Amino acid sequence: MKVIEVKDLVFRYPGNREEIIKGISFQVEQGSFVAVIGPNGAGKSTLYRLILKELIPNSGVIEVWGKRLSEYRQKELAKIISALPSDEIEDSSLTVDEYLELGRYPHSGIFKSLKKLDYNLIENAKKITDIEKFSRRFLFELSKGELARVRIARTIVQDGGIFLMDEPTAHLDIDHKLWLLSTLRRLKAHLKTIIIILHDVGMAFKYADEILLMDKGEIKYFGKKENLNPGLLEEVFRVKVKMLENNLLFEER
Repeated sequence: MKVIEVKDLVFRYPGNREEIIKGISFQVEQGSFVAVIGPNGAGKSTLYRLILKELIPNSGVIEVWGKRLSEYRQKELAKIISALPSDEIEDSSLTVDEYLELGRYPHSGIFKSLKKLDYNLIENAKKITDIEKFSRRFLFELSKGELARVRIARTIVQDGGIFLMDEPTAHLDIDHKLWLLSTLRRLKAHLKTIIIILHDVGMAFKYADEILLMDKGEIKYFGKKENLNPGLLEEVFRVKVKMLENNLLFEER
């Protein structure tokens, strides 16, 4: 079943003739684990913002669960897509628990009390991300790595059927990077759909099932990772690439 379908999507920023997204089309099936990769300036984060309705395309259509994105209200969309942006938290004066509770408001309403189910989801997310000891600490007291785990916990708390993440492994130590990607694979087993933007191409190839390769606003490849031609990666990233089973090795040209 298609959860996201993008058709002939074009986007340029106001006052700029250059198209950042150049007529791309693709579809993501329920339960997929898709890694979006590409060099800086490829259009990955712009695509992320278009799917979240933060930007409006110049032409083309995005559908989520068969419904045009333009027909969704933001709160309704937030129930469906658990989003993790690459930027930092704006209000760092919140405690960790207060910040996590905000992740439930698309479901409960901002002026309504949280229910037992909401608190159970919060406690479970804290266990998954190993941040229980941070519960009463303020966000500004946390290190970048600790804050990254808290932000991931909030994404889990939001409990959408689609997880859309822009560079979630940034600021994480290697053990927590591996933990996160393994956790996302486990969520996939529960029919969660994972779409994750990663700069670490090796990790993307190791953990994802499908690769969406972008360059200069175009899709160079979308499909099963095992069918990805290493020569295409060499062309886009301008490095030598060797494929060994489930791993990629990179060398200077």
